[in-house]
Amino acid sequence: MTIETALLIDLIGYLGGAMTLWGVHSKTIIPLRLGAVGGNLGFIIFGLLVPSYPTLVVHALLFPLNAYRTWQMLNLVREIRDAAEGDNNLDALLPYMSKITEPAGSVLFRKGDKPDRMIIIKSGAVHLEEIDVVCGPDDILGEIAAFTPDNRRTCTAICVTKCDLYTLTNDDMIQLYFQNPQFGMYLMRIVVGRLLDNWHNAEARAKAV
Repeated sequence: MTIETALLIDLIGYLGGAMTLWGVHSKTIIPLRLGAVGGNLGFIIFGLLVPSYPTLVVHALLFPLNAYRTWQMLNLVREIRDAAEGDNNLDALLPYMSKITEPAGSVLFRKGDKPDRMIIIKSGAVHLEEIDVVCGPDDILGEIAAFTPDNRRTCTAICVTKCDLYTLTNDDMIQLYFQNPQFGMYLMRIVVGRLLDNWHNAEARAKAV
């Protein structure tokens, strides 16, 4: 092996180490994974040329794992971006939900209750007493309580008419919130929209006084 070849092999090893250090120094997960992938490639080549079989085996095993984790994170970022620009269609959630029918006058939940389910109205009308709002088809109810500091219902919901509803248990809702970016983005839009509506209504009442 010539001196030039040895220097080139050392340079490849240093490059792999530099990529690894860059990734470890990064403050976010994607650069960290990209640095790990680059470092694995550098050390695989280094291990082949030296040869150093322990180095080769370790980084040959780590490379597909780091590459897969990098793909997962990039895919998650894409899904979140798509969700932010999406149409908030929750049809994909319906297979996870139970369909029920409630007669007029039924109380779906009361203010102060612990949340046990999220509800999507398929047909009918539901009155939210405390804020005097009537919700109709495709409206979502009961999602805010899971995120309140005291974990309690903020309104009383009563069926104005016979209602066909889809329900999702609170535990399943929380799991889907963390697992499905589109669902999480939709819930955040609903919560923020409700807060803005309440603020606008309060502002209008204050001006009317």
